[in-house]
Amino acid sequence: MLPETLKTRIQGAYSQYLKAFDLRARQGQKLMLAHIARTLGSVELSAEGERQGPAPIAVIEAGTGTGKTIGYALSAIPLAQHYDKKLVIATATVALQEQVVQKDIPAISAHSGLEFNAVLAKGRGRYLCLHRLEQSIQLQQGAVTSLSLFEETMAADEAALHLYNDMFDQYGRGDWNGDRDQWPDRLEDEQWRPVTSTHRECLNRRCPHFNNCAFFDARKALEEADVIIANHDLVMADLALGGGAILPPPAQVIYVFDEGHHLPDKGLSHFASQLPVKNTLNQIESWRKQLPKLRLELAYGDVEERQLDRLDVALKDTHAALSDAWNGLMPARQRLTGHQSTLVIQDPQWLLDTQSLLSPLLQPAKNLVSVLLEAEEQARKRLGNSQDLDEKSRLEQALPVIGRWLSRAEPIRDLVSAWLTEDPPERPPYARWFENVELPEYQDVVLNASPVSAQAILRQHLWNRCFASIVTSATLTIAGDFQRFGIQSGLPDHTQYLRVESPFDYPTKVIARVPALACDGGLREPHTLAMINAIAKYLPVETGNLVLFSSRKQMREVYQGLDSDWQERITLQDDLPKNALIAHHRDRLEDGLGSTLFGLASLAEGVDLPGNYLTHLMIAKLPFATPDDPILSTLSLWLEQRGSNPFAQVSLPTAIIRLVQACGRLIRNESDSGTIWFMDRRLVEKRYGTLVRQSLPNYRWEID
Repeated sequence: MLPETLKTRIQGAYSQYLKAFDLRARQGQKLMLAHIARTLGSVELSAEGERQGPAPIAVIEAGTGTGKTIGYALSAIPLAQHYDKKLVIATATVALQEQVVQKDIPAISAHSGLEFNAVLAKGRGRYLCLHRLEQSIQLQQGAVTSLSLFEETMAADEAALHLYNDMFDQYGRGDWNGDRDQWPDRLEDEQWRPVTSTHRECLNRRCPHFNNCAFFDARKALEEADVIIANHDLVMADLALGGGAILPPPAQVIYVFDEGHHLPDKGLSHFASQLPVKNTLNQIESWRKQLPKLRLELAYGDVEERQLDRLDVALKDTHAALSDAWNGLMPARQRLTGHQSTLVIQDPQWLLDTQSLLSPLLQPAKNLVSVLLEAEEQARKRLGNSQDLDEKSRLEQALPVIGRWLSRAEPIRDLVSAWLTEDPPERPPYARWFENVELPEYQDVVLNASPVSAQAILRQHLWNRCFASIVTSATLTIAGDFQRFGIQSGLPDHTQYLRVESPFDYPTKVIARVPALACDGGLREPHTLAMINAIAKYLPVETGNLVLFSSRKQMREVYQGLDSDWQERITLQDDLPKNALIAHHRDRLEDGLGSTLFGLASLAEGVDLPGNYLTHLMIAKLPFATPDDPILSTLSLWLEQRGSNPFAQVSLPTAIIRLVQACGRLIRNESDSGTIWFMDRRLVEKRYGTLVRQSLPNYRWEID
């Protein structure tokens, strides 16, 4: 039970916030505040203040316009401070993260009466590595051929030297904090990669620049913060590293996952593995050539000599086994030509044949990782004990090389292990597939493996380890039922659910039309023709319009089928970066020119076009996943073999969530209004269409 003083503090913060902005209390926000307080108030604590028993979890579907950030923050911040835990707010999209960081949290801090310190958390790869910056400058000047940069194909470049010197000067003066996103100009990946590091390459406390490190300065800020704003990817990356590597340990954290419908997919992506076979062969060959140079830096004793001898053998064995596998993959490469770039392995014989090719690679890959780990540990130990400046300099050059090799050897081991692991029949299997890379300058086959269900991943790494969690989104239910999300996410039975309706008056604000021109979205050519005719007939040229497609090919075909007058008013998603695309759309409308955006899935979520910026939304098709999606097709086959209906359990719910998100682009404020044009007649002609419409807000339907 929460003490009355804490309840009063939460209620007071909400009242003060409303008063500051002259707002009325929203029923949805009040329900969220109470639900979170009640759920998190049920936690059982030890005498030391640590959680006992299961972690409390609150799952809240809050319709568009609820004001979710206020609904969870004004309750979760006081609760986290009460329990002396960190509050980590994780979003799935950059747009929402920017809103939380730049707008919501500053407003709460200034106007709620709550006193807290909030910081934005980013991964190591967003920060400058001063050690690598110095090496890059020396390399560009031709002063040294730095061992840690042997793999960089960076030629001497006056522009690069000027950039890196500028970085060094600005960082040294304190004019720049080492954050890539704070650099005044756009930094391309090839410019940034040589001056940042991974956790394997980092020298940590043994780095001569540790006390002036941009990343560890940011880490110190996290330690002092009450509220940490992150994203799902960063949280999952931290959990995949064991938790506490980037963010605070899970047991000390109350997590808030905004846009929580993305959480299962994010979990899967961070526990998948990948192996580009030819590229990896080339890397290992390069390592073998570099080994004599590494030996010069490290071999100063019998232990190091033996380790490097073992490393030499491990590299040769891994290269030989991987080379044999590459040659054995020729039949797969021959099938992966032309239009088929992905081959999902579902045939048992194909799986057995590929496993026989990969099996000889497993032990060499394990040995390679093991030897590299030992070499890294020995080098770090020597660096920590050495008083010799020359030796320390050599070790500082060598350690990042070992770390880089290790970070690329571990995926080989993990991928092969995943392909060779036997799938228990009672649990969802791994998805395994080939991808073909066919470029003029480079050809490869990429082997992939991924779990198809996030249940066990999230249960093991998140729900069982966190102090508490809150999951919220506008799209968590199917026709008001949380069951699908609960199963998909592996949520425990004690999870507390709440559904909050949107405050928007949808029946008077939104017309949902299935016009006469709409046809079955599965009929490719007739549907494309229908889209061309519908845009010309139904969409006003002078308004703000958004047309969402399920495939890039159809988007381009429809654009090419329109007359030149219409083409001049259309901007395709591929024409500009996302932020520039939205800005261009807004500018045209403010200039009275009218604007229509053609977009794909990334414009169906996280895009805010209030008022006149969007009055007509046209959705080409029900957004079913493509049939060859490796993860969904593998899960579907497994369900089918167990007598279940994969369409009802996987394909349809996924499409419904995507559709609800897409429809949410139209109404962003209480004063907004407009029309949604559904151009897929399956919405009304198929039996499942009723469930789809029940899952959408209460629009005013007009069906021709």
